[in-house]
Amino acid sequence: MKLRNTKAKSKSGFTILEVMVALAIVGISIGIFFSLIANSSRLKEKIDRHAELLLLARTKTEEALLGILGKKYEKGDKEKTFEGTTKDGVQWKVSEVDEYEKARDAIDLYNKTTDKDSMEVPLKGTTLLSIFVGGIRIETMYFSKESGISPDESKDEDSEEKEKISDQIFHRK
Repeated sequence: MKLRNTKAKSKSGFTILEVMVALAIVGISIGIFFSLIANSSRLKEKIDRHAELLLLARTKTEEALLGILGKKYEKGDKEKTFEGTTKDGVQWKVSEVDEYEKARDAIDLYNKTTDKDSMEVPLKGTTLLSIFVGGIRIETMYFSKESGISPDESKDEDSEEKEKISDQIFHRK
């Protein structure tokens, strides 16, 4: 009769400790993976929201430049403000300021002094357009026909003078 060795162990297979460590590593990896997916979807929502706000700001800028933003104002108005709320609840505000009229008001014609020592008066028809939409602020300077500055005009005798004036306005050189 042969005696069996009851203490002999099989070396094939994993111990319970090895299985638990492997499951813990897999669990942590899955948790990190789903966390990254959630963060990326939140980031995508923020980017989409920002893109919508930029589109609204661009639309309001174009409407202001075309003069179809709101009620008509008299030609002498120095500042025009339009504001509202979209159906999504986004507040917007557009301000048009006639920089020429604003600068003229700052000059005391009787004492020939200005509020600022080196104030330069911009060309007539120079307008600052400020758009504020949901935390985004865009400022644009544009010139009406009264200013005499046209982007498509060809070079002539007056264009050098207009370039000098434009350089003064934008503080170039």
